[in-house]
This record gives sequence, structure tokens and C-alpha cells, in this order.
Amino acid sequence: MYNIALRITNDADAASDCAQETFIRAYRGLHQYDPALPFAPWLYRIATNASLNHVQRWHAHESPVEELPESPGPDEEGPEQAAIRTEEVSEVLAAMAELPPRYRAALTLRHLQQLSYQEVADALGIPLGTVKTHLHRARGQLRARLEARARRRSS
Repeated sequence: MYNIALRITNDADAASDCAQETFIRAYRGLHQYDPALPFAPWLYRIATNASLNHVQRWHAHESPVEELPESPGPDEEGPEQAAIRTEEVSEVLAAMAELPPRYRAALTLRHLQQLSYQEVADALGIPLGTVKTHLHRARGQLRARLEARARRRSS
């Protein structure tokens, strides 16, 4: 929950608050949960809503996320390759931080949390078509931002 909140708010303290708020809301709303449905998307939706509400309430300023996902590289990867990979991941996360919160939320749930399109739709409480639109636009904006960063580095 913290990871989702961090990607949406871009603020470690706010992410902690949002994660805590998620579990409080989930506990209070547990009587509304339908056990016939998967639990994780229900919880992701609460986390996403708490994080988006925080961004809307506080108009959190955008800043690059310094934390990297916890996915170790292959064992045969040398220090130089590991450093390049870390730099590439940092660039992607920094570019993601510049996206609108609704696009960051969709990208985070789909690619970092590896949810299906339908699970993302359920978690965000939006139609499947809207998820696909958000992801398409988010990827386009992300690509443009990464290309702009690459041009600035090479000049």
C-alpha cells in the first residue's frame, strides 16, 4: 500500500499517512467488502483513493522519487551494468513523477503492481476503457518526457 501511495503522492511522509489511512478505511469498511470478490483490488482501490484525495487536498508538489523498486538484477550482472540499470530506473521513476496523478496511479497499478487491466479498473473505480485510455496517454507522455531528458543529457 505504501508503494502505491508513494508513486501517486511522490512524498514519503504522505505515502505513510495514506497507507495508514488505507488500513483504517479498510477496517472500518470491512463489513462492505464482498468476500466473493478478490481482496487485493478492493484494498488497492482504497489506497489509490486515499492517495489521490491527498494529492487533491494538499496539491502536493511534484518531486522525483528516489526509492527504486525492489527487484534485484540477474546474478551475472556486473557493477557497471547494475549502475546503468539503476540510472535507467531512476530516470523512468523521475519521469513518472511528472505525470498527472491519475496516470501515475494507472501506471503504478498496471506495471509496478502487475495488476490486470480489469483489476486496475476495479482498483481505481473507473471503466476498463478509461483505464486503457489513461495507460495509453500515460505511456505517450512518459515516452516524451524520457526522450526530452535524453536530449538534454546529450546536448
